[in-house]
Amino acid sequence: MSPLFSQILLGLYLFTLAGMCLFGLHKVKMLWLYLRSSRRQPGAAPVWSGPQPKVCVQLPLFNEPLVVEALLDKVTAIRWPAELLEIQVVDDSNDETPAIIERWLAAHSAEAARVRHIRRADRSGYKAGALAYANTQTDAEFFAIFDADFRPEPDFLEAMMPQFGDPKVGVVQARWEFNNRNASFLTRFQGIFLDAHFVVEQAARHGAGLFFNFNGTAGIWRRAALEEAGGWTPDTVTEDLDVSYRAQLKGWRFVYLPHYSVASELPQNLTAFKSQQLRWTKGGIQVMRKQLGKILRSEVPARIKREAASHLLVGFIHPLLVLFSIIFVPYLLFGARLSGTWMIFNPVVVVLTSGATVALYITGQYFSQRKWKEGVMLFVAAPVMLAFGLAMSVTCCVAVVEGLFQRGGEFVRTPKGGRVVTAGGLVQRLRKRTLFAAITAVEVVLGTMMLAGAVYFEIKGLESIALVLLVKSSGFLGIALVSTGDLLPRFGAARV
Repeated sequence: MSPLFSQILLGLYLFTLAGMCLFGLHKVKMLWLYLRSSRRQPGAAPVWSGPQPKVCVQLPLFNEPLVVEALLDKVTAIRWPAELLEIQVVDDSNDETPAIIERWLAAHSAEAARVRHIRRADRSGYKAGALAYANTQTDAEFFAIFDADFRPEPDFLEAMMPQFGDPKVGVVQARWEFNNRNASFLTRFQGIFLDAHFVVEQAARHGAGLFFNFNGTAGIWRRAALEEAGGWTPDTVTEDLDVSYRAQLKGWRFVYLPHYSVASELPQNLTAFKSQQLRWTKGGIQVMRKQLGKILRSEVPARIKREAASHLLVGFIHPLLVLFSIIFVPYLLFGARLSGTWMIFNPVVVVLTSGATVALYITGQYFSQRKWKEGVMLFVAAPVMLAFGLAMSVTCCVAVVEGLFQRGGEFVRTPKGGRVVTAGGLVQRLRKRTLFAAITAVEVVLGTMMLAGAVYFEIKGLESIALVLLVKSSGFLGIALVSTGDLLPRFGAARV
């Protein structure tokens, strides 16, 4: 092997290690901010003074026949003065969902008196377009938003609305909880990943006075904040993240309530989860393109700019992980060997990436459930979870590329209850199936390459390297196998 090729492999290897080190340092920062804020004694609960305002509960829907009745049961039970509460079912569905809603309304005449079933002529702007249109149909001062799989308790407004006693508060966000987190290994993994965000990261950013985002559901917007920020726009697929930064740049304050949660549902098949992660990552990159320059040029404090940049750039970890996966075995076989001070760099990166990630997950589990057992079990399962996250980087890397070069895009809903989605034309479904089939093929190639490397190094007597490669290959091949099962159902319907 030529010295030049070895040097190129070494350069790429060090580049990926340095990049992963930076992202690992950010996770350490989040942990520190969270632990610092968690030690503070909570202040007195705010009290609403003056007359109660009118609140509009908005339910943006698209093809949700399995969950819409349970959603209506829960939302219509929310306590608030009847004359000050309006419920909008913003329904863009093209399946049996509208008929189910109408039957529910006919069977619940008392509750139906304050429910409006809003239908648009087309689905332009997707969720952002639906919410923007719905806002023109009400004079409410506040908007509470719930996706179809969320189940708010009757005290939702009573618990959340007092935060708006401060006239500069533009958003109040509740924590997400998951009814089906124990349904399968996949939902358990998702619950752990999302707890790291909702239990640790959101609380850390809020506690430190940094910008954080409205999560698209289980929160309340003040109309004035939404309008001053420019309202809902469809030029990204994460309109919630986009308008959050616009509002905070205008000076509006966001409040996060980590101790108040709203139950929801996690995707129950892997391709649905991939579709969700692709949209979130793609939208984050689109918002980065749109907002990062404005944030850096703004007059907000430097510490807020740094965290906003870290937040919006986090998607770039996925191309680094994919590059690392591609070059890891060739580097071990042909690359220049590290020596001297570089030998210290490897374990430092392992601690800052893998170690910080596991610590984030364990913190999210312990502080949400106060059970050491969960943390110990997670520590034991950490290699599998890290392999799972590494394999998911292929999907998210595609999302980064799309986010860099596309403006807007279709808002692809995440199916609930494992429903097989048939919405969209034949060409659209073929394109989606082709994309996920191509992602699965890349996962197979990377997993096979690492498995072959594991066999080679086992034969050479290097068991530790072989074990690392075996664990990593299991992530890629396991995800590919399950994804193939999701893609196999009948031609006309894709599980996405």
